Amino acid sequence: MLANKYFSKGNSFFQLRKYQEAIKNYDVAIKCNPDFIEAYMNKGIALRELGQYQKAIEIFDTAIRYEPDLAEAYYSKGLSLYELVQHQEAIKNFDIAIKYKQDFAEAYVSKGMSLRALAQYQEAIENFDLAIKYKPDFTLAYYSKGFSLSELGQHQEAIKNFDTAIRYNPNDAEAYYSKGLSLYELGQHQEAIKNFDTAIRYRPDDAEAYVNKGISLDELGQYQEAIKNYDQAIQYDSTNLGIYINRGVSLCELGHHQEAIKNYDVAIKYKPDFVEAYVNKGESLKALGRHQEAIENYDIAIKYKPDFALAYVNKGNALKKLDKLLEAIENYDQAIKYKTRFTKCLQ
Repeated sequence: MLANKYFSKGNSFFQLRKYQEAIKNYDVAIKCNPDFIEAYMNKGIALRELGQYQKAIEIFDTAIRYEPDLAEAYYSKGLSLYELVQHQEAIKNFDIAIKYKQDFAEAYVSKGMSLRALAQYQEAIENFDLAIKYKPDFTLAYYSKGFSLSELGQHQEAIKNFDTAIRYNPNDAEAYYSKGLSLYELGQHQEAIKNFDTAIRYRPDDAEAYVNKGISLDELGQYQEAIKNYDQAIQYDSTNLGIYINRGVSLCELGHHQEAIKNYDVAIKYKPDFVEAYVNKGESLKALGRHQEAIENYDIAIKYKPDFALAYVNKGNALKKLDKLLEAIENYDQAIKYKTRFTKCLQ
């Protein structure tokens, strides 16, 4: 049958990731056989791969019109809605998919991911557990459950799930990375670094793994090593301005304040309202004895974030160095008013 030939040809292009060519062939298959459900489904998936989520949804709706109890169509529609950040609508579609296919592990995981995006972590975990019930070796379910547990502060339980994911898929960079984050939260920085290193081994261009390894090294006082990791992170993702802040803080700890300022200036250049950059730049200027310039930077931070207590504290400290005690007290009072925890500006 002619429709099947074009459908098969479309599938071949799909396997080669030539999605536009695949779609052209699926269209011919559909023209030859207007109720060819598989052609609609694969066309929708190809559109989703191209990031054309709204068009994909329209195609899945057509498939549903021809076959109203097709679980895969609702599931695929839900995935596209997820990408459009329409999580409530996505959940509705995952629920319909599950209604027609009760053991649909992928639908439970995807529903869980939408619930997680809505910060409904406990409900998300319940769905990941259902996915695991129906598919005990489903790596993504364990990883996603672990991530939700970490959001609830249950880091030991999270680590157990990351370990299970790793057992089923020893090359899963994401699981090692996420395990590293939980270990960091538990203050186990050496173990965290080992896991970030493993993540990097399996995914060498993972900027976030280098960043978080750098932060763990900072916690251990290994600032030079931290800087090397921030350098690597910037090589793979120069648009992540938080990395420049982190590198600046490490340089500051080594007493390299001029170099630190250069990093804060890069962050400010590309994000003029980056309050942490101004506060940290102020700290380096203050360390160089340039108190008035430091105050100017704290003022800019306050302009963009009037309730930023740390900026008032640091400004007060700089004013005190200039013997402007009354002004210093006014700034400390502002800091107390906003009651923000004073922390190092690390992203």
